[in-house]
Amino acid sequence: MFNSILWPVDGSPLSLKPLDAVTNLARLTRAKVVVLSVAEPRLFRGSDSDSIESGDTAETMHLDAASHIMNELRVAIKEAGINCETVVLLSADPSIQIVDTAQKMHCDLIVMATRGKMGVIDTVFGESTTQQVLQKSAVPLLILP
Repeated sequence: MFNSILWPVDGSPLSLKPLDAVTNLARLTRAKVVVLSVAEPRLFRGSDSDSIESGDTAETMHLDAASHIMNELRVAIKEAGINCETVVLLSADPSIQIVDTAQKMHCDLIVMATRGKMGVIDTVFGESTTQQVLQKSAVPLLILP
């Protein structure tokens, strides 16, 4: 049914919650799991040396944190007997990276957790990453609370 499942995580407890669902689904369908973490880039791009250095430090910290989570998840998924690849990217727009990674890695399902804030009032204050992926992706999306 599925050959490759993309599971985007941001390191929050909510994003890690689908671990059992992802591994069970992958086991049932004999799919590989691609775990994606999109680290946040520096927020300010100054030209002075202090801004450049602090921006580089912030990006390195974000990438290191994402890589650490990816290593833990890779081990957990492989221990479950499932083929796993991990991808860490740096971007201010995770939804684009999720959709692009699904396409590049030939994933036929995206599994995401959501905070459940998908109503009209919530959208007034900005769409969630889940909503943005729903709008942009041709790949089916399984959304877990």
